[in-house]
Amino acid sequence: MWFQGKTAPNCGRFQTVFNHSQESELAAHCKEMSARFYGLSFKDLQSLAFEYAQANGIQNPFDKESRLAGRDWVGGFLKRNKTLSLKSPEAMSLGRAIGFNEPQWNIFQDNLKEVYEKYHFQPGRIYNVDESGLSTVPSKLRKVIGEKGRNVSKIVSAERGVTVTVICCMSAAGHFVPPTLIFPRKRLHDALLHGAPLGTIQMCSDSGFVNSDLFLDWMKHFQSTVKSCPEDPVLLILDNHSSHISLDVVLYCRQHSIHMLSLPPHSSHKAQPLDMCFYGPLKTHYAGAAENWMAMHPGRAITPFQVAELLNTTYDKCAGVGVAKKKLLLQLGYGH
Repeated sequence: MWFQGKTAPNCGRFQTVFNHSQESELAAHCKEMSARFYGLSFKDLQSLAFEYAQANGIQNPFDKESRLAGRDWVGGFLKRNKTLSLKSPEAMSLGRAIGFNEPQWNIFQDNLKEVYEKYHFQPGRIYNVDESGLSTVPSKLRKVIGEKGRNVSKIVSAERGVTVTVICCMSAAGHFVPPTLIFPRKRLHDALLHGAPLGTIQMCSDSGFVNSDLFLDWMKHFQSTVKSCPEDPVLLILDNHSSHISLDVVLYCRQHSIHMLSLPPHSSHKAQPLDMCFYGPLKTHYAGAAENWMAMHPGRAITPFQVAELLNTTYDKCAGVGVAKKKLLLQLGYGH
């Protein structure tokens, strides 16, 4: 393999791209991600190496089209760093069932205690972020009065809806970061934010879902609101979605004193405060707003251009100080 400088370590007859210090930093990052429930896959490590080389201006033979380091580089890296190994995870079909268990939760609590004792975060500097989907055809419909023994139906926009991702974030003291909407389209359009909650920003992706680049953009939106700094850092609690662990995101958080802490894998249904206390009521109110909109606009279908307005009619009902203080603090064991 091609190598950078005279300090590159040997691996058999090959020399590697990074020097000893750089490889040690990559190895330490792998260990930290694993401890925080963000264990990197083989491909994640390939991507990380490519991003690291690009960020530091290191010449390399990596594939610029796939943006991945070679498999031989990963093999050599693991041989040189014998404290690391590629391990088989538990089957995904079992993950959700066993993800929320005492050992996993204890690890999370230990991580939380460690970072809390080090930085002494106040409730106003502890944030929780999560994503969810808002469909133009909500799956939850309000119950209606009908004749016993007969099925009842209700008009909806279409057979299948278009999903728009919403990212919401709250602090344990009741401060909400303005939401972000991710639309499934190629270009942004000002009309998509018509009637949106104050401060809402829009993004777009082919799928309408968050990815690493968009999450970095969201991080900048988050930082513009919370203004974290070494003298006043923040703790951001989130799930271990792959979009949260790109090198650019990790470096940005380090530069701005944002300390990310992952919930145990496959445990959002039990441990994610926003899932438990915010998105459920939000989607119920959103479905009601969609039904009301259909009744006020007969013959018209709800499209992504109405989602922001429908969100606005429901967001203030759920984004209350009591929700954040009671649920987030209790969930993390800091309230009574």
